[in-house]
Amino acid sequence: MPFPPFAPSAFFDEADIDALATEFSERVRRSPLLRPAMDGLIGNRWEDAEVAMAGFLRATLFLEQRPEVDGDWLARSVRLLDGEAIDQLADILLDCALVALPLHSAAVVAEISEQLARLLKGVVSEDGVAQQRLLLRARTRLMAGALMNRF
Repeated sequence: MPFPPFAPSAFFDEADIDALATEFSERVRRSPLLRPAMDGLIGNRWEDAEVAMAGFLRATLFLEQRPEVDGDWLARSVRLLDGEAIDQLADILLDCALVALPLHSAAVVAEISEQLARLLKGVVSEDGVAQQRLLLRARTRLMAGALMNRF
């Protein structure tokens, strides 16, 4: 039953994070806008994606380890997703957090969702060399666990 170091009033149970990842996966699979891109990114490995998402959230929330970020997967994400899809993913994550977590914990996940969406939309909005630079910067930031750090 860890507590995030940056929000001591927010409590996360391991099972809550797993439930959040599962609910998110279910809702994304049902989305007609997102399903084509997700088929290209995830294929039929949804369980692996849920485990990776839960691991990323734990690492980002608790800072006990650095998040694992697959650079190839991130690059494919940027190619397959547009700003609208990223916004929809963030909205789905917020809805799932409100269902799976207490309100104060859901707010912390909402902040992560917002920061991640902002980061990815910044990369998607560029092209060529500028996009590659932003993609590398985004991956570095994600791998450092600095998603919640705005500086």
